[in-house]
Amino acid sequence: MISVRLAFVVLAALAISGCSFNFDWFSYLRGRRAMVQRDYPAAISIFHELMLRQPDSARALSSSRQGARLAHLETKNYPQAVEFYKHIILRSQDPLERKSAQRYVAQIYFENIQDYERAVIEYEKLLKLIESPSEAFRYRLNLAKAHLQLNNLDQAANELDVILSQKLDEDEIFEAKILKGNILVSAHKLPEAAVVWQEILKEFPERSKKENVALNLVVCYEEMKDFEKAIEALEQMRADYPNPQFLNDRISRLRERKSNQPGAQGWRR
Repeated sequence: MISVRLAFVVLAALAISGCSFNFDWFSYLRGRRAMVQRDYPAAISIFHELMLRQPDSARALSSSRQGARLAHLETKNYPQAVEFYKHIILRSQDPLERKSAQRYVAQIYFENIQDYERAVIEYEKLLKLIESPSEAFRYRLNLAKAHLQLNNLDQAANELDVILSQKLDEDEIFEAKILKGNILVSAHKLPEAAVVWQEILKEFPERSKKENVALNLVVCYEEMKDFEKAIEALEQMRADYPNPQFLNDRISRLRERKSNQPGAQGWRR
């Protein structure tokens, strides 16, 4: 009984003295308890309040870590998660932790919120922090994809040129060239796109078969009204394509379009 009374006296004295440290400590414990009880919205609310109350404190940083994880992975409250991660970026003394938080911010804007303008900004920040070539490849590839979504086609192509100028493994080259081909198609640069698809087919024959890259080349030729080359590309797919009837129908349509071109059958009365 005496110890309980003593505890209340101490707490009252702290409250009168205006000490916020202990209040924050008890709030943090409430947040942890809510987290253990899986009351994630309540826990996030407490951690967010602690983060804002004394932003430079260690307690605020710890609250940001807890809140970021819960908001990102448990409640999928992505804007809230970004707010927590940004606090970590600004306040953490650990460069690896700051980089990790920046990666999550860029990923959330790109994959979850799909705010591609913001994703471009965050990936450009992230590229200044990384050292690993594999990380640089992935982040710059996503940067190019974000520019493609924004219809910034020249900038997207520039990012791909930077990527392809680096030393890459085969999987990275394949992925980068596929994206470059799609960007060129979107920009209506069909002859250039056709060259890229041809390069992919030559350099990666087996993977190209699995992913039907030749159909992309066919579309380019068809859009360019080079029906002969489109038919030739389809003919070369016959041996491995799982649905030959689809190829036959498409070849028939292309032959019909070719025969209907002006001058294809000579002058008629």
